[in-house]
Amino acid sequence: MLTKERIYNTAVLRYRLGTGLIWLGVLAWLPFIVLQIAGAKPSLLWFLPFHLIGVVGGARLRSSAREEMETPPAKKDLFHIFGYGLIYAGILVWAPYFYLKIITDQGVEVMSFLPYHLAGVLGGLLLLVVRYLNDRKNKVAA
Repeated sequence: MLTKERIYNTAVLRYRLGTGLIWLGVLAWLPFIVLQIAGAKPSLLWFLPFHLIGVVGGARLRSSAREEMETPPAKKDLFHIFGYGLIYAGILVWAPYFYLKIITDQGVEVMSFLPYHLAGVLGGLLLLVVRYLNDRKNKVAA
């Protein structure tokens, strides 16, 4: 028989698994970066599926676990709006890359777009972490 506590513990486990998948998706680029530094020209398509499966799959796992744990939705303040806005902008940087690479068949370098992707995603993540720490500080003070 499933108890509410057991269901909650399963959701917490899925949330943690989702976080681990996100980190694995991000760290999938480590061999790519090492090969780039070594002077090799590895194909982006060998690493992109692992990155997307980890990041998107982990985010979906965390989202469903949050719903199952019945956590209240986050309040939408400026840190939240700008943080997610930067993350979306960082992801959308790849639209012109794939357009130039696939549709127009131009020889474009990944490294021309990667700094903008990382600036958007990491900048948005930084804003969300600042927001989290600020909320946590306010809860402790209250």
